[in-house]
Amino acid sequence: MSRMQIKNGRIILQNAIVKDAAVLIENGRIKRLGKATALWNADTIDAKGFFISPGFIDSHIHGDPAKILPHEIKYGTTAIVPAISCGSPEKIARSIDSIKRFRRASALGSFVLGLRLEGPFISKEKAGAQNKRFIKPPSPRELRGIIKRCGGLLRIVTLAPELEGAGELVRILKKSGIIASMGHTNADYGEGIRGIDAGVTHATHLFNGMRRVSSNKDSAAIACLADKRVWVEIIFDLIHVREALLHLALAMKRKNIILITDSIRAEARGCRVSGGVYRLRDGTIAGSSLTMIEAVKNAVQSCGVRLKDAITFAALNPARLLGVDAFKGSIARGKDADIVIFDKNFDVKMTMARGKIVYRKRGF
Repeated sequence: MSRMQIKNGRIILQNAIVKDAAVLIENGRIKRLGKATALWNADTIDAKGFFISPGFIDSHIHGDPAKILPHEIKYGTTAIVPAISCGSPEKIARSIDSIKRFRRASALGSFVLGLRLEGPFISKEKAGAQNKRFIKPPSPRELRGIIKRCGGLLRIVTLAPELEGAGELVRILKKSGIIASMGHTNADYGEGIRGIDAGVTHATHLFNGMRRVSSNKDSAAIACLADKRVWVEIIFDLIHVREALLHLALAMKRKNIILITDSIRAEARGCRVSGGVYRLRDGTIAGSSLTMIEAVKNAVQSCGVRLKDAITFAALNPARLLGVDAFKGSIARGKDADIVIFDKNFDVKMTMARGKIVYRKRGF
């Protein structure tokens, strides 16, 4: 039986931060929580008064998991949902097969909770860095083929609800237990509400790839904020979304916010980092260079979010979205020991996944 304890830390629970606390881990799961003075027969890690947090779940990040994870685990990420962008049917199929092989064969395969498809059934007007050559009108036949190829791995599909035939795709996704997400869309408020009524329950990088929010134009982004049925993911790099809109989202949607990176670091060939984001040669933002711990830090330090709430946005809420909150997303008895230790400056000292240390900073 494998036993380990982390002592002398500040545990971030869902409703409180507990000082001088300890976590007992047994066979990769959290066995007990207690005071730092508790004496358990187990190998000990001294948290040195730092925060003990649940591992972060990045439900929107791009690239090959084999390239993503060695970098992201250094910043507290213990689970991902890699995104596949618009491409030819052959390229999408290769990407799906590659992720499936990684899950089966890699020691880090369990970090991948599924995959998501960002297109090709999206708006050309709001394509952003997506390759417009491969954007297509909604095709139930093609979607069913993708679902079959994924073999149960597909978790989220981004589409534009205003497109003719999009409602049928939403119904197919809903029937298959796959999250229909609104994104890269030119929908107005009414079209957004109709998409939600059809079964859309998620917004892809809210405010980005959507109509601008202004005083005289409506946007599907407002529909997503106003409707309790919708989870909203947001890139909290303070670049993709201006702070005023972040505060609006926090005021309207606090219980249903999910922090993501939308990082393309693992597939950023041909892009350059400028102003804190990856850009195409013409200056178009291609994706972020954000990490999850930076997203948490920005939420706390720039937007006034309480630390325990920011951790909920980064861990428990994505776990709830994906239906894995029974064993991930928070520090509680019986859950996977996915744990991050970081200091008051949001410097990650250690990352643990299912009770195994996958990253430890030198000197900690």
